[in-house]
Amino acid sequence: MERTASVRRQAQTLTLLFFLFSAAGWLWELLFVGATTGRLVNRGVLHGPWLPVYGTGGVLIVLLLGRCRGWRLLVRSALLGGAVEYASSVALEWLFHARWWDYSGWAWNLNGRVALGSAAAFALAGWLAVRLAGPALAGLLSRLPDRARTAACRCLGALFALDAAASLLRPNMGEGVSMLL
Repeated sequence: MERTASVRRQAQTLTLLFFLFSAAGWLWELLFVGATTGRLVNRGVLHGPWLPVYGTGGVLIVLLLGRCRGWRLLVRSALLGGAVEYASSVALEWLFHARWWDYSGWAWNLNGRVALGSAAAFALAGWLAVRLAGPALAGLLSRLPDRARTAACRCLGALFALDAAASLLRPNMGEGVSMLL
């Protein structure tokens, strides 16, 4: 019984980390694009304040690379983050016949889906996730009572599912957000 509770707590922590990393990615994109264009724009395919590519990448990096150190962590974070970004780009293009990002003008890009600059950002973000944010956030989340963690996971999961379903029918698109192909 205790093992089941421990597994449930770990799954809840990873779920909440997914939402925190997704929200951090959304905020990063909002501020970065806002600083470079002068406009605050929700850059995600979803309508809510989350970008699942960051949540997925962050959780995978924490899970798979948590024991890595030094340059191995940086290189593997860049590769794993780039793989998630590339796969997400392909999936979004296949589903919606549009692109939410295009690195074609960037140096060392791969089909405009990933670039050396974005991989370097994933390397730094991976290091931050494994060495700082992940452990700190997991520690804070572990202090939450079981009922609060369960309620947060259910509530966020329901909101995310509703947003994803609505976005399948009508994705967040338009000027400054996506490009139709």
